[in-house]
Amino acid sequence: MSATKRKDILGFLISLAILILVNAISSISFFRIDLTSENRYSISEPTKKLLENLSEDVLIKVYLQGEDLPSSMLRLRNETREILNEFRAYSGGKMDYEFINPSKHPDKKERDRIYKNLYEKGLRPTDLQIKNDDGMAQKIVWPGAIIVYQGKEMAVQLLKSQFGAPPQVILNQSIESLEYSLASTIKTISSDELKSIAFIEGHGELSKFESADIIGSLRDYFHVERVKINGNINSLAHRVAVGKDSTNMLVKNKFDAIVIAGPDSAFSEKDKFIIDQFAMYGGKTVWLVDQVQASMDSLRKGGFTMGLSKSLNLDDLFFQYGVRINYDLVQDLRAAPIPVVTGQFGNQANSQLFPWLFYPLMVSQNNHPINKNIDVVRAQFANSIDLVGNNSLKKTVVLSTSDKTKLVKAPTRISLNMVSFNPPEEQFTKKNVPIAVLVEGEFTSVFDNRLPPNITNAGEIKYKNKSPETQMLFISDADLIRNRYNPRTNEYYALGFDQYTKQLYGNKDFFINAMHYLLDDSGIIVSNTKSFKIRLLNSDLVEHNRLLIQVLNTAVPIALIILIGLILHFIRKKKYTLKK
Repeated sequence: MSATKRKDILGFLISLAILILVNAISSISFFRIDLTSENRYSISEPTKKLLENLSEDVLIKVYLQGEDLPSSMLRLRNETREILNEFRAYSGGKMDYEFINPSKHPDKKERDRIYKNLYEKGLRPTDLQIKNDDGMAQKIVWPGAIIVYQGKEMAVQLLKSQFGAPPQVILNQSIESLEYSLASTIKTISSDELKSIAFIEGHGELSKFESADIIGSLRDYFHVERVKINGNINSLAHRVAVGKDSTNMLVKNKFDAIVIAGPDSAFSEKDKFIIDQFAMYGGKTVWLVDQVQASMDSLRKGGFTMGLSKSLNLDDLFFQYGVRINYDLVQDLRAAPIPVVTGQFGNQANSQLFPWLFYPLMVSQNNHPINKNIDVVRAQFANSIDLVGNNSLKKTVVLSTSDKTKLVKAPTRISLNMVSFNPPEEQFTKKNVPIAVLVEGEFTSVFDNRLPPNITNAGEIKYKNKSPETQMLFISDADLIRNRYNPRTNEYYALGFDQYTKQLYGNKDFFINAMHYLLDDSGIIVSNTKSFKIRLLNSDLVEHNRLLIQVLNTAVPIALIILIGLILHFIRKKKYTLKK
């Protein structure tokens, strides 16, 4: 056997051994390498853990399939497939997916039945204008998915909305949110035990009708109920006697979080104590508090109203927890419109939409998981918030106004005639005024050093003066989660929907994100901080150099292959000719 032949056989055996070794290692140790600068194809550790610990099979039905999809939908479909491939790989075969074309049925009635079924399950279609040989055609696309687990189904909207944002930005934000949207829904549908939220009543808070939409939406993810405190120390906590000593209690909160939305009467010291101790025992608290009373209903009826300060008896508590909600009203040049009657047309009132400065539109100022990739949020008669007090607490502004803001101190007269005048821009000197603030850390009780020893030392009360690591969210506008309600028909409308502009603001997404952030111990919401760079083609350059680009992308690669082939042929011919 010649040396050359032995060398070839040895090389083959080494290659075969390497191949067998790689397969053996990969069978017992799974890993992937993501070479993108943004870790585009990497999923977070909490998501991996969720997928690895699935106890039953999960099926994801994606409805982004069909003929003649525009390039944006094709990109979203491909990115969705990429991340689902990652999910399937880390789930150990417990998760699978399929892409379905809901429009493929030739019969229109059957298509309409399918569309209705998807809509009832929670998916929302997108109407697109598609270019064809005959001009423009309308196409219905369902950019969403249904997740199936143990006979239960939950919908996921894959295409986000962003008021006023360019389509490419909306698409990019949707892709950034894919992992979080899918993983959080899988976690919810596969969880055996849901976290609990209590909406507090008894101080004039939002009624069950005014908060019906947000509570209904939260119930997809959490257990939610309404609770009256009424001075009952056991309203928010379980107290169990330790041993035979009835004066020594083990205290545990009944709920993981409480929401105090829109109180209009003063809190008693006893109710404040109960709420304070809920926080001291690690409970999460969300405050939606208006310090100034201003009614849009009375404004429409009489043409004006008064913005009057409320007396809620909460200022000392807020200051202790690191914020101050001021007795003022925010005006912003970036504002939502309202209809105002401007005259008569026959027997009909003629109305027009005017920006209402007391309805600021707020967008994300940072990439915090609570506010990232949500649509613009609308506030109504909001107050400014100052960050004060304990500097050891971490304070993050998660909603703020624009850089053209004005603060109006209460009491103040508010008139609809304001829409008739162009506001002097030089008066709007405030920038990025906080409307929602997240406070995190170890809180000190507002009753520290204020209570007599017979309370602080009482075993049946078990007073705590310092909390473990916990969080509070302060929002200076209860209308942020208030839905429109018709008392005559007992009907309520979608939270954030503007009947005049047909715009759906991001209020609901913001609040649900906030509750996920406060209550999700798994850390999946961290995946909502992904950021991908938009790498767009220069459309003008493409249009003016279309022929050149087409040649470069078709003829040049073929010419290079032919050239390389000729060079190799010449080299081989020269080599073997010399040998002869």
